Amino acid sequence: MNAALCAAAGIAVVALGGWVWYLQARWKRLETVLERWSRDWSAPPTVEEARRLGEPGRLLQKCTERMDLLSRQASNAQFDLRAILASMEDGVLVADREQRITFVNPALSHIFALKTEPIGETVLSTLRVPLLQTMVEGVLEDTVPQQAELEPVAVGREAHAQLVVSAAPLRDATGNPGVVMVFRDVARLRRLEEVRREFVANVSHELRTPLSIFHGYLENLIEDPDASPQEVRSSLLTMRKHALRLNALVEDLLTLARLESSRDALVPESVDLGDFLRETAEDWSGKASAKEVEIKVAVAEGLAEIWIDVLKFQQVLGNLLDNAIKYTPSGGTVTLRVEMVEEDENSWYELRVEDTGTGMSRDDLPHIFQRFYRADKARSRELGGTGLGLAIVKHIIQAHGGSVRAESQQGKGTQIILRLPAAPAA
Repeated sequence: MNAALCAAAGIAVVALGGWVWYLQARWKRLETVLERWSRDWSAPPTVEEARRLGEPGRLLQKCTERMDLLSRQASNAQFDLRAILASMEDGVLVADREQRITFVNPALSHIFALKTEPIGETVLSTLRVPLLQTMVEGVLEDTVPQQAELEPVAVGREAHAQLVVSAAPLRDATGNPGVVMVFRDVARLRRLEEVRREFVANVSHELRTPLSIFHGYLENLIEDPDASPQEVRSSLLTMRKHALRLNALVEDLLTLARLESSRDALVPESVDLGDFLRETAEDWSGKASAKEVEIKVAVAEGLAEIWIDVLKFQQVLGNLLDNAIKYTPSGGTVTLRVEMVEEDENSWYELRVEDTGTGMSRDDLPHIFQRFYRADKARSRELGGTGLGLAIVKHIIQAHGGSVRAESQQGKGTQIILRLPAAPAA
C-alpha cells in the first residue's frame, strides 16, 4: 500500500515537473519572441512560432495583423497628406514649440529660395523675416491665429511676390504645441484686380464721350424745335456717327470677352493661304480705292494649306487692314506678304501686313496690343477706332498657337507680323 502511494506520488511529481518544464519552455519561447519583437517591430512571430506558442501565439498573430493594418493606414494617410501639401501653390511651414521647423513644402522652398531642407532650423534663421518670428511667438503664447502681409522685397527670389501669411496653433501626436503657417502669394490677384479697375475705367471713359455728345444733341433738338432742316440734319448725322462708334465698341467688347473666356472655340479648316489673302484684299479694295491706297499681295511659292478658323482670321485681317488703310495717306500702299520660315526646328507661316503710313514711335510699340491703348488717341477716336482691334488680333492668333508683334518707324510705316504654326493647333 505504501509502495503504491509512493509510486503514485513519484509519477505525480514527474508529471508536475514535466508540466512545469513545458510551461517554462513555452514561456521562454514567448519571452524570446516578445524580446525580438520589441527590438524590431517589423519582425513579428512567424506562423510556426505562433502555432507552437498556442493561444498566446494566436493572440500575438492577431495583434501583429492589426498593427500591420494600422501601420499601412498611417503610412497611406501620411503619403496622401504629403502629396497634397507638395502639390499646393501656397507655401506651408510647420514649427514646434521651440520655433524649430519640422516641415516645409516645395512651394515654400521656392518662394524663399531655400537651397536645402531647413528641418531643425529656427524660423528666423531660415526665413530671416522678424515679423514671422513675432507671429510664431504670438501663436505659441496666446494660441490665437494671426495674419499679416509681407512686403514684396522681403521674399527671397520672388521679389514680385505679395505674401499674405496665416499662422494657426496646432498640437503634435504627443500633445506638444506647435504652429502651422500658410504663405499665399496674392500678387497675381492684385494685378488682376488692377487690370479690372483699369478696364472699368477705360470702358467708362470710352462710353462717356459719345453718350455725352449724343445727349447734348438730343437736348438741342428738344429745346429748339424750330431749328432749320440743315441744323437738324447735321445733328442727326453727328448722333449717327457716335451711335455707330458705340455699337462698334460694344461689339468689340463682346468679342474680346468671348475670346478671353475661351467659350468661343476655334473651328479650323484647311485653307489655301494665298487664295485667302487675295480674296480678302479684293473685299477691301473698295475702301482702299476710296482713299487712293493700293493693296498688294505677295505670296511665296510652294506654300502648303494652313488650318485656321476662317471667320476669326477674317476678323484679324479686317482689323489690320482697317488700321493700315486709315493711317496710310493717299498714294500709299498696303501689302499682305506671306512666306514660310524655320525657327527652333519648327516651321511657321509668317504673315506681314505692311503699310507706308505715319508709323509709330518706339515707345508705343510694346503697348499697342493692350486693350484701349492708342498711339495717337485724338486721331484714333476721330477715325472711329475703339482701341480694342489689336487686342482682339492678339487673342485670336494666340488661340491658333501663334504670336504677333509689330515693327514701325515714324513717317516710314508699320508692319504687323503674325506667326502661325505650319502644323494644325492641337
